Amino acid sequence: MPIRNLKRASRYLQIPLLAAALAAGIASTGGAQAQAGPRPGDIIKDCPECPEMVVIPAGKFIMGSKKGRKRELPLHRVRIARAFAIGRFEVTFDEFDACHADGGCSKKPFDRGWGRGKRPVMNVLIGDIGEYVTWINKKTGARYRLPSEAEWEYAARAGTNSGYWWGDEMRPGAANCRKCGSKWSGVKSAPIGSFEPNPWGLFDMHGNVLEIVTDCWNKSHKNAPADGSSRKDGDCKSRVIKSGAWYYLPKVSRSASRARNDIRIFSYFIGFRLLRELD
Repeated sequence: MPIRNLKRASRYLQIPLLAAALAAGIASTGGAQAQAGPRPGDIIKDCPECPEMVVIPAGKFIMGSKKGRKRELPLHRVRIARAFAIGRFEVTFDEFDACHADGGCSKKPFDRGWGRGKRPVMNVLIGDIGEYVTWINKKTGARYRLPSEAEWEYAARAGTNSGYWWGDEMRPGAANCRKCGSKWSGVKSAPIGSFEPNPWGLFDMHGNVLEIVTDCWNKSHKNAPADGSSRKDGDCKSRVIKSGAWYYLPKVSRSASRARNDIRIFSYFIGFRLLRELD
């Protein structure tokens, strides 16, 4: 069911010996008694350097929009059969730099002098993201990956069907995008968590940096999968990017908005967020 807040969320602190137990649906909550697997709204953090992941419920939604560009059509129903966890925030420089320091990531992305730390990592290629995913999977024994476009949009909408989770119009100061009313708008990325989260507890699903997903680019949703899986047809030299960014106008930050990015190109307004499989 929809998550309205995270006040009751549990933090799953996992060590390698618990990886198999969590995959089987058993975890320890703050060192207290064992319970069934994570519930919607729970927060999972598999290691000190790992991103926080929010558990998202299974469900159905209508993907796409009639109010955007033709590339967002046709509207189609998607069924997400299994719960998953997705990054509470975009992956940060701190988190990516931990991979580099540990020898798992060969590249230390450029920050343009804006600062590293809790700002979303940027200037990464799909291969750089692949190194990070390989590293975190080996480190935790869990199954991390990029989300599909459908999984990403489902999480961004958080049970809503409007342009943004709060409504159809950009709310001043609600996101980091051009002419959106924050001190970072049109200037640079903001530290993660600078704006209010959506109803499922996810931050910056609208704006800050564009987020790469697994889907190959197609010019519309025609013949898109109905099960939430990623598209492997079309132009696989380009990937879909979602969420908008500090550089772009509000319309690019809508839940249904979608654009393409050549896999050979990195940018100071493109980053990523991970998904973690639960079973």
